Amino acid sequence: MSEPICYGQVNTGHWCQECYETASRHAGKRAKVLRRAGYRVSVSALGLQVTPCGLIKMTLVDIRPGEGQEDTFGLPPVCVERMI
Repeated sequence: MSEPICYGQVNTGHWCQECYETASRHAGKRAKVLRRAGYRVSVSALGLQVTPCGLIKMTLVDIRPGEGQEDTFGLPPVCVERMI
């Protein structure tokens, strides 16, 4: 299994949002890892997004601290890349 590739991440400490290409199914893999680590995670479709690569279906992963976490700064690492 390859490491999930995130195409955008915003982490404020109170919450974190990450964007993934829907076809890769990486959003589900990332959500599974984060839920096992105790975070509250929701996954939702963003629909078609205009990117430098054209129109791509994207998925949003919303992460909130769960029991035992004070913030989202200690998330397991993820590969963050730019679409070019």
